[in-house]
Amino acid sequence: MNSSKIWGFWGTLLWGVVIGVFLFLGQIIPLLIYMKVTGEVISVENLILFSQKVERDAYLLSVSVIGSAFIVVPLVFGIAKLKRGSVLKEYFDLRGYSWRTFWRWMGVLVVLLIVEGVALEAMGVKQTPNFMLNIEYPNTFSIYLLLFSVMFIAPLIEEVVFRGFLLKGFSKTFMGAEGAVALTSLLWAVMHLQYEFAYVAVIFMIGLVFGYARIKTQSLFVPMTMHMVMNGIASLGLFFEKGVV
Repeated sequence: MNSSKIWGFWGTLLWGVVIGVFLFLGQIIPLLIYMKVTGEVISVENLILFSQKVERDAYLLSVSVIGSAFIVVPLVFGIAKLKRGSVLKEYFDLRGYSWRTFWRWMGVLVVLLIVEGVALEAMGVKQTPNFMLNIEYPNTFSIYLLLFSVMFIAPLIEEVVFRGFLLKGFSKTFMGAEGAVALTSLLWAVMHLQYEFAYVAVIFMIGLVFGYARIKTQSLFVPMTMHMVMNGIASLGLFFEKGVV
């Protein structure tokens, strides 16, 4: 029986805003540190120019993503622990799962990827967003670093925030599990507005499936694994498309 105390609607909403701010700052702070270490002049103008460069540089993008994990993930767990009586394992459903469950949800992921491909084709857009196609790789190391960042670190951060903290909090309110899955999927999709609208719509659809997986299995590791596998497939597809591997 789940005995962990959970933040209510307003607590989840207000803390969610704080987490949203740190999702942004979590990407900026590592860049500021990198600029300082490399002798860049730190100013608002230089930071804007540097941020624009990050969007096209695989190495700098990876530094930003990996650095943000050290800020965002401990912050989210810390906020959950601020709720008196909370138990992190239960709050975030940090439970293992069987191989049977793994293969069942991998099957769901395969179907999801097929539906995603058909949907993008129907909307007349490429399988890979321009944002990803425009990324440049200064060296071989940056290729593997980006793969690590996109396949492991980004899903870790996003699942802890959206299918972890937010979904659990909202699902225990008047919204119920269905409303919480819909809202967190929408918020997750909005976070990807750097992509064209068609991809944002598909991301919302994927979020619904990931959210349902979390609710159905009572394990955050299930959608996290699905997310990692999906990102890994997408990254390898991107590398082959650009001819970097």
